[in-house]
Amino acid sequence: MKLPRIALSFVARVAGPLGSIRAWLPLTPQSSALLFVALYLLTGPVPHSSDIVSAALAFGLVAIVKLSILLVVGQGARLRTKSFISLSPPNAPVTPHELARVVLVLQPVRILPGTYLACSLEFDHEGSSPSVVKIFGSSSGERRVPLDLSLPHRGSWDVRGIRCVIRDIAGLAQFSWLIPVRSSILIAPPFISDTTLPLLSSTQRPGDLVTDMVHRHGDPFDIKPYHPSDGLKKIVWKAFAKSGELLSRHPEASMTPEGFVTIVVLARPQDDDLCGKAVAYVRSLKELKLDVVVGCEGSRGRALATDATQCEQLLIDSVWDAASTSQQSLIDATQQVLDYCRQQAQLSVRKLVLFVAGARVTDTLEADAIRHLAAWLGHQGIEPIFCLAEPKRLLIQSHPSLVRKTLGLFVSPSESESEHLSADNYRAFLTSCLARQWEVFI
Repeated sequence: MKLPRIALSFVARVAGPLGSIRAWLPLTPQSSALLFVALYLLTGPVPHSSDIVSAALAFGLVAIVKLSILLVVGQGARLRTKSFISLSPPNAPVTPHELARVVLVLQPVRILPGTYLACSLEFDHEGSSPSVVKIFGSSSGERRVPLDLSLPHRGSWDVRGIRCVIRDIAGLAQFSWLIPVRSSILIAPPFISDTTLPLLSSTQRPGDLVTDMVHRHGDPFDIKPYHPSDGLKKIVWKAFAKSGELLSRHPEASMTPEGFVTIVVLARPQDDDLCGKAVAYVRSLKELKLDVVVGCEGSRGRALATDATQCEQLLIDSVWDAASTSQQSLIDATQQVLDYCRQQAQLSVRKLVLFVAGARVTDTLEADAIRHLAAWLGHQGIEPIFCLAEPKRLLIQSHPSLVRKTLGLFVSPSESESEHLSADNYRAFLTSCLARQWEVFI
C-alpha cells in the first residue's frame, strides 16, 4: 500500500537521525523493549501492590541487559585496538551480473561464547547490496572468510573500510566500529565476443595522404635527382643522354587507404550491456586495422580511447561522472572527440557513431536530449549514426480503465510492470530519426 508523501518524508527525517544514533549506542530494539517492560514494572505494579514477582522480573531483565552490554562493549573495545582483519579483493575484474567474491583475512582472535562478529564492507559510493558475514568462536591460526558482493554496475568500487559489529546471540547489545581499508573492486562491462554492426567510417583518407616514407616498398618508378649514394645501377641513362642531367630510380612510397571511425558512447551507470557492445565493436574495427577514437558520456577531460582496452577502461573510469549528466554535458563530451580529431588527427569528421541504450530513449526527457545532440551535430555538417541497443522489455501502453486508475492510488504496481518500458516512446524516437534521415542500427 502507498503511504502519503507527508508520512514518507516524516519517516525519512526521523529514520536518518535514529540510524546515526544506533551506530554507536550499544542498545538494540530488543533490549530497549525489555528495559521499557522493566520500567513499567518498577513504576507500576511493584510500588503500588508490592508485587515480589514483578520486582524480581524487572530487576532480572535489567541485569540481563546490563550483563549483555558489558560483555559486548568490553569485547568490542578490546578488539577495536587490534588490527586483526584485512581485505583481499578479487584478482580479476568481474561483470555486474556476477558475484564479486572478496576474502576477509582474520588473524588469531578470540570471540567469547554467546557473541559473534558481523563484518561488512562500506564503499565510497552508494548502491552496493549489503552483505554480512558472521564469525563465531576462536581460532589459533589465520582464518580466511569469503564474502560475496553484488555490485549494480561497472566501475572501480573503492572500499572505505570494514564495518565490524560485535553482538550477542540474543540481540540485546551491539558494539560497532570501522576499520579503514584502502582497496577497490573492479567491475567491468560484460564481454561480448562478436558484433553485427557494419563498418561505419567517419571519414575516408585518400591513399596519397597515407604514405610510408620510411620503408618504401612500391615499384621503382619514382624518378628523383641523382645522389652519389644511389649507385650507378639506379641511374636512368636514357634521360641522361637526352637532357644531360643525372636522374635515378627509387621505389615509390607505398599507399594504404585507411578508414577512421569516431565513436561517442552515451552510457549511464546502468547501461553496462551497451558498453559491452561498444567495446566489441571497437575490437572488431581494430582487427581490420582501422583508426578509432572513442569518447563517452562523463569523460570530462579524460584521455580518449584508441583501442578496445582503453575504451573499456574509459567507460569504467567515467561511470561516476556519467551518473549526473545534462544536455550540455552530452555536447561537451562530443565536442571533446571532435576537437581531438581536428587537432591531433587533423581530420574533418563527416559521420559520428553514437551508441545509445534503447531503454534510455523510452524516457521523454532523455530522448529529447539525445535528439538535441544529433541536431547540434547536423548544424556542424556531421551526420549522426545511432547504434541503438534494443531494450529487453517494452510495454504497449493502453488507456487504463476507471477501476485500474482507482486501484493505482492505493496499490503499487508489480515489479514486473515497473521493469517494462514504454513502446510508444521507443517507436516515437525511431520515427523522429527516420523523419530526419538519421541512420539507426539496432
